[in-house]
Amino acid sequence: MSHIFGILDKVIWAIEDIVSAVSLAAIVSIAFANVIARYFLHSGFLWADEVSQALLIIMGMFGCARAVRKNGHTQFDLLERKIKDKRLHMVVHSIIMLITLAFLLLLVAVTFQYTVKGTMLSTVLKIPRMYYYVSIPIGFLLCIYEYIRSIGAKHADDSVETKDL
Repeated sequence: MSHIFGILDKVIWAIEDIVSAVSLAAIVSIAFANVIARYFLHSGFLWADEVSQALLIIMGMFGCARAVRKNGHTQFDLLERKIKDKRLHMVVHSIIMLITLAFLLLLVAVTFQYTVKGTMLSTVLKIPRMYYYVSIPIGFLLCIYEYIRSIGAKHADDSVETKDL
């Protein structure tokens, strides 16, 4: 069973990395092409801003999940650092993670409702904006997955350390 979760984890990791990298490359390429077109043709691509905005949302949300995986988010760990007892430290860390997960679940619910209501069409491409916004709840779900994965890894490490004492 853990083999299946290992494969799933690698697939999710690859998806986060690939989507983030491809989105960034596309944003840079579109912006560069638009600048060149404006300079030489004296007219840019009308669709460039809309596509870049959609890609920026995608990159931000998948990059957010990737940052959770890499422990790249800012943490307020003053309280945790003050606690010397390993077991109490684990409890405080777990409470903080549960609060974070509850907040992420709230964000998933709110952004899902926002996405479903996004029936307004984009200005130039005439695409429903919900397709732009669908990556927001997906990104928060990926963050939840990554936090749960990190909680499991942290508690496994902490329990090994506790057994060694």
